[in-house]
Amino acid sequence: MTGRFFRNESGYALALTLIMLPAFMGLALLIIDLGRGNNAHSDHAAAADALALAGARELDGGVDAIVRAKAAMEEITNSVSFLGIVGDDVHIDLAYSAETGGDFRVEFLTAIPVSDDLPLDPNTFIAPENHDTGGANARYVYVYSESRPLHSFFVRAMTNFIPWLENEDPDVRVGASAVATYRTAACDVTPLFICNPFEKEPEGSDLQSAFARGDLHARLIKLHPPGNSTAKPGNFGFLQVRGANDDSNASANTIRDVFAGGHNPTCYDNSIVTTKPGAAVSISQGLNVRFDIYDGPFNSRKAEFPSAANVRKGYFGNSDCNTSLTSDPAFLAVKAFPDNSIMAAPNQGVPGASIGSGAWDVENYWEKNHASPPRPALTSEEREEMSTFTNLRDASGKVVPSRYDVYRYEIEQNLIADKSVAVGGRTESGFPQCSNPDPVDLPTDPLDDPRVMFAAIVDCLAHGGNGVTDFPVNSFASIFMVNPMQQQGTGDGTIDVEIIDITGNGGNGTLDAFVRDEAVLVR
Repeated sequence: MTGRFFRNESGYALALTLIMLPAFMGLALLIIDLGRGNNAHSDHAAAADALALAGARELDGGVDAIVRAKAAMEEITNSVSFLGIVGDDVHIDLAYSAETGGDFRVEFLTAIPVSDDLPLDPNTFIAPENHDTGGANARYVYVYSESRPLHSFFVRAMTNFIPWLENEDPDVRVGASAVATYRTAACDVTPLFICNPFEKEPEGSDLQSAFARGDLHARLIKLHPPGNSTAKPGNFGFLQVRGANDDSNASANTIRDVFAGGHNPTCYDNSIVTTKPGAAVSISQGLNVRFDIYDGPFNSRKAEFPSAANVRKGYFGNSDCNTSLTSDPAFLAVKAFPDNSIMAAPNQGVPGASIGSGAWDVENYWEKNHASPPRPALTSEEREEMSTFTNLRDASGKVVPSRYDVYRYEIEQNLIADKSVAVGGRTESGFPQCSNPDPVDLPTDPLDDPRVMFAAIVDCLAHGGNGVTDFPVNSFASIFMVNPMQQQGTGDGTIDVEIIDITGNGGNGTLDAFVRDEAVLVR
């Protein structure tokens, strides 16, 4: 009997099961905790991503970018599940506060490590010199989702069986971080940059605010090539253009064709643009095609590069079709769009940055350039109808439209064929003569207008240099070519422009069709 009892194996599996039961239960609880932890981490990551993207969409270079970013982030609400076991902690809401940060830590940065391999440790990569509290230089927003404790089933249960876990914290921290930035890509646009004309102004040097106030409305800006000197406010220059089929630099002929209206194979990022060193060859030949002036190689390519619908320019040559622009062009008694009397010398930026500085003699322009058939003077109602900004008024209180406003009004009211006053027995109209176009085919859409170009506006004093220079972009702008590009000796000279619109918070939004804006996660 005794031997049979010891040899009996009945219940052995049950005994082993009872012995292993705590381990099985611990493993099950651990798996449950891991699943809850993964879900909680995913929720935290989604919260950090959403908050970072919301803030990054406002980092457009404006001085109030951070204020707007914080306001946008306060509108975002996220939730995290499975942190607790029972009660309110099972599902919690996370919210951001502009004052205290709320459930998040948020930093606005000018730069982040180049390598993706570097960890997102705030104590190492967020150096003081990379912080921005103003807004104009903020390029990135760093968000860390501060975790509430995840209550661990495993640790709580095992403290009853494993003595050395008795003093362990049963709550586990779960969190996530994200870094986002705002990117703008301008594609198939003119490879031109302009030095911020407001950069030298001690007051109101923020381009976004100045534009929103109307300080640039009707302001004729004379852009000058910097030559061999460092570019300054009032200068312009050229951007790198890729070769048509590769990443190499394009030839001078390709660049000239781009300025004539040809395809630009380069997209320009909103954060950094690279300048082209030296003076481009005969850019004026390309630009002036837009005014129905087909010089040099463009004389045989009129069909390939159409002019604008309205080419009134206050200039005539030896024939109705002007195939060249001399170094001292023969202007009419009153140029098509006369200069502002207050314009300063080259490289001095925009003086007197205030509303009213852009006033020009609209009445004299209208009288001289619409003499046949004679058009009556513009009424106050017509001025207001054509003007995109009615706060600018002359001494008599009449609204002063910009030159671009008048130019578009002439097209929309079918007035481009009107003749100017006769000078030396000759008159000028706004209708193209060289390309001999069919009026039905003339481009009339403002977004397709050859006299409207696009440029990157950069702060040349803060980031100066000559040769190949990487410039941070202040904003992109659409600009109206007021006059043909003049020649300076044997080279290209000044470009007279009005700024129509800019990207960013201060702009009017007309560049949305040409500029792709997006907030993207970079970490």
